[in-house]
Amino acid sequence: MKESIPRPSENSWQGENNFALFKSSVPISDEQIWIAFYHLHKSKVQVQKEKVAVEKLKKIVLATFKLVNEKGFTLMSLRDLSRETEMSMGSLYAYIGSKGQLAEMIHQFLPHIFDLCILDHLTESDSVELQMKKLIRGHIFITECLQAWFFFAYMETKHLSESTKQLAKNNEVRSENWFKQILKSGQASGNFIKTDRFLTAMSIKSLLQNWYVKRGKYRQANVTCEAYIEFIEQMINQLIRAKA
Repeated sequence: MKESIPRPSENSWQGENNFALFKSSVPISDEQIWIAFYHLHKSKVQVQKEKVAVEKLKKIVLATFKLVNEKGFTLMSLRDLSRETEMSMGSLYAYIGSKGQLAEMIHQFLPHIFDLCILDHLTESDSVELQMKKLIRGHIFITECLQAWFFFAYMETKHLSESTKQLAKNNEVRSENWFKQILKSGQASGNFIKTDRFLTAMSIKSLLQNWYVKRGKYRQANVTCEAYIEFIEQMINQLIRAKA
């Protein structure tokens, strides 16, 4: 429910390569994330008290990420989750119907938070260059905030049910289509050179995914998300931008 999440002010992020400004402008604080997660899945949760439900869902999802890093989602059982969260099995079932449903809830949340944080900032008056910047920078900034979520979605999908695999595929295609549409508009206007839009969009997506899949290496090298954005935008502009 978007109306339950505080909206950004007029002096908000407009596509700048500024992580602090982005975080202060969109509903992605720790508190806002879990409230948004609860409201998206409220119909699945049997507990009526919002504060209690938000805290328990947070505990369940964070414990899931911890256990997945230790043994993988396939080997993780609900009894493992019960021990890690110190919640009874009956209490767990009040929030998640099954392990499979938990995976679906996580995958369903990612496009939801993208819409709240990025798509709500795209306007018809934005140039194609600005739209591209907002998508690239917004993607990196969101995955910086939600690295564990995206790492789970990327690494564990192949072990999930067919319905969850399809959900993950739909999320992937959806984001690829954003880039293809902007490339199409930019090529039509002459701002971008003619390239294969599918291959170009896939190349951009690979660069974006690399940030959270290889996050440890960038952290070890003291590469900030702003520095990574500056570097990959130079590469992408060489590929798509028409020379003046």
